[in-house]
Amino acid sequence: MLACEALNGRTEQALQASLAVEMVHTFSLIHDDLPAIDNDDIRRGMPTCHKAFGEAAAILAGDALIFAAFAIIGSSDYSPEVRADLSLFMADACGMNGLLEGEYEDIMAEGKELSIAQIERIYAQKTAKLFELSIYAGSRIGGGTADQIQSMVSYGLHLGRAFQAIDDILDMTSSTHILGKTSGKDVFQDKATLVKALGLEGAKAWAADETGKAVSAIAGIPLGSVLIEFARDMLKRMN
Repeated sequence: MLACEALNGRTEQALQASLAVEMVHTFSLIHDDLPAIDNDDIRRGMPTCHKAFGEAAAILAGDALIFAAFAIIGSSDYSPEVRADLSLFMADACGMNGLLEGEYEDIMAEGKELSIAQIERIYAQKTAKLFELSIYAGSRIGGGTADQIQSMVSYGLHLGRAFQAIDDILDMTSSTHILGKTSGKDVFQDKATLVKALGLEGAKAWAADETGKAVSAIAGIPLGSVLIEFARDMLKRMN
């Protein structure tokens, strides 16, 4: 919605796409919490879906949300061209070239020593792809030019990578009550994170650098100040 506004669109224009993106996001969280993946009990301060309703229901709920997201885009009042572009970007960002691949690589990396570049790729795939999708959708609906959309998607990439680093930092430094999910899971599962590779201070510096890259990416967007403020506010979470 902020991306749409940044390119002189109206907030209301982005509502349908926003709902679709949040459905995809929620699917990813439901499946991420399953016993076969992260096996978590708490999400947003409440029992995870499989804890509340059973594993089978959680798997099916996540599956249903994927199809519902595409149905919303397909039945939206966007132009046929925008509907097609949003559907293709969403499929690519969340499928084998994006979210699902990143989640798989994240699981396979447990207990292993990865290079910084390998960890950065996992961050880009499992997390930043959803940020890119959000920013792309808003930019495309807002009527941005090809160059503007490319700059905005670059912002999404760097913002998403910074978010994941900050999330991993908070897993070490914050509490389950504040996070709304189990803290300390990364250490317990021996996840491949930048905190593990660089230490807390190194990870903080990396997140700050990625935030700077995100801000620089939209320096030419006339109404991008709110997005810049959003990125800088997100960085403050780790302090």
